[in-house]
Amino acid sequence: RAAPMAAAPQPLSEAGVSLEYKDNGTKLVARDVQPDGCRIRNRGGEALANFLKANRQIKALDLSESGISDNGIGHICLALRQTDQLEELVVSTIGSAGLEFLMGAVRRCGRLRSLRISVVDMATLVAASQNVKAEDFDTSAYVRQKKEGEEEEEEEAAAPEGDEDEDPEAGERKKLEKLRKILNAHDYNSEEEEALPTYARSNSPINPASKSRRSKIRKAKQAHDLSKAHDPSAKFHQLLEDFAEVVRHQENLLEVICVGDEVPDEIAHDIAHSVQEHQQERQRKLAARQERGARTAFDALKDQMEELRAHSDGGASGIATALSLPGEGLAEGGGSHMGIRAYVGRRLFSGLGEALFECQRFKSKENEAVSTWQGECAFLAMYLRKMAKEEAEKEQTK
Repeated sequence: RAAPMAAAPQPLSEAGVSLEYKDNGTKLVARDVQPDGCRIRNRGGEALANFLKANRQIKALDLSESGISDNGIGHICLALRQTDQLEELVVSTIGSAGLEFLMGAVRRCGRLRSLRISVVDMATLVAASQNVKAEDFDTSAYVRQKKEGEEEEEEEAAAPEGDEDEDPEAGERKKLEKLRKILNAHDYNSEEEEALPTYARSNSPINPASKSRRSKIRKAKQAHDLSKAHDPSAKFHQLLEDFAEVVRHQENLLEVICVGDEVPDEIAHDIAHSVQEHQQERQRKLAARQERGARTAFDALKDQMEELRAHSDGGASGIATALSLPGEGLAEGGGSHMGIRAYVGRRLFSGLGEALFECQRFKSKENEAVSTWQGECAFLAMYLRKMAKEEAEKEQTK
């Protein structure tokens, strides 16, 4: 059940984060006020981490539309390692840095049941690190601006070529020199090409030092990088394997979804397999607990019926009983029905009587913890839980 938008505290409002409560205030959805603007950085993550510390009733957190990533996720993970309050966490797209922070929180959060993340093969998604791009180093479209003096010199150099009075032999020599320059420009040692990367080699004889050659090498490299865009780097692949190992050891995780173009299928399969094992183990423990509880209740009822039968038969079952009240059984022909009342009193009120006795003992010593009726009730509840735990341990050791 969705709740209306909540007024975010001032630090979150200044960071551009809006909040929405769901499920009676136990689920918090954080959103970026301006999704098309700059991504929320450390300030929003730190403010949200402080907000979670102050509101421990929040059990589910959805950051898929918050724009908080990496360093901001780091602040939130540090807070979760201290509080361990979340049972469900949905994270926006993060890089390697955010995934490392998240693994540290998963190791410490024993209450976490559901985790959904989206990862990319980048060190960080912080906006400051994306100011410089590969296109900034591309000089293939650069055209040098000519100065005024250079244009005049070129015109003067071109003028003699059109002179009709020039010697024909001299003109032929100039043409031959130009042809030699063109041929020499494309004459180079093939060993220089062997030293280049495979994707930068070409079948056509082009001088590597020429501008066109550099442009072709650059384009070939871009095509090579594009073909490997979906192959994860070695560091990122190792990080995903570590994350799968963390999921395998955290039996409290019953749902883990890790998506991303660079996430290998085998790692996604390992994560899904580990989660399936956790679910099966949880079902097995739950069934064993229910079976143990049913068997214990049946055995207790059986023992009580044996005691009642032994008392009614005068101890014929061989079970020593002391269920009679003082003066009971003196009359000839049996006694009264007070034995049943004593049996019920001993069975139902023995634990409560012991707890009341201990409470009065502490109260006689002027203990402030039991000076009020609320304190007495809390003490009785604590003592009864202690007795129930001891009885359960005895049943397990049998």
